[in-house]
Amino acid sequence: MAAQLHALWPGPARRYLEPFVGGGSMLPGRPCAAAVAGDLQAELVALWEAIRDRPDGVADHYARCWHDRAARGAVVYDEVRARFNADRDGLDLLVLTRWCVNGLVRFNRQGAFNNSLHHTRPGIHPDRLTAVLGAWSRAVADVTFVAGDYRATLADAGPGDVVFLDPPYRHTRGRYQAEGFDPDGLFATLDRLSSRGVPWILTWDGRAGDRTYPGGVPTELFAGRLALTTGHSPFPRLMKTSLDPVAESVFTSFAL
Repeated sequence: MAAQLHALWPGPARRYLEPFVGGGSMLPGRPCAAAVAGDLQAELVALWEAIRDRPDGVADHYARCWHDRAARGAVVYDEVRARFNADRDGLDLLVLTRWCVNGLVRFNRQGAFNNSLHHTRPGIHPDRLTAVLGAWSRAVADVTFVAGDYRATLADAGPGDVVFLDPPYRHTRGRYQAEGFDPDGLFATLDRLSSRGVPWILTWDGRAGDRTYPGGVPTELFAGRLALTTGHSPFPRLMKTSLDPVAESVFTSFAL
């Protein structure tokens, strides 16, 4: 979706702000070099900083784990997961995301990473990952990463900035953080951004097959709305029950 979303921006910008950075898909094509990307998951922010500043070190850590697993088997995954849950090292988080079932990042109520090993997938080869990390390091060279609440990331947003938000969806189950996400707080933030003249794009719920997930964004908050097709829902496909096309709801503060 990233290229389609970037094509929506209404003009040049001095700074790009993304308070729910996650996997960072929007960062390479952002409308300006200067950027601030935040996330509540501190380990993820630490990983992004490591990719930006020392991609070779990140690659070396992954390669050691990958070759260890090739030599000793599935027990290495259990060791990496236990180590991450004890030390919260962002480099181990990267390893887990490459090896866990379907790449799904999940934490239990105690905050421990609890997804299992995908036994039939060895994970991306270290040589390939080294090249990928180098490309990402160049792409995010001008990005400042911050760990914290999205409202803090956006606190100084003003004219000339643009904001992209991809928050936890209202109908999400098993969120990354134990505490719930308050949609009303998000809506109040969008209203403040608009009052400051800051254009924003929000992705928020949508539909999968015949299931609709209304986010409940107040109509007075947005000036543009569309749905972007993103593929098929992974869960029914995994269970081989159906192929449910997914459409993401996109809201903008400006007319499309």
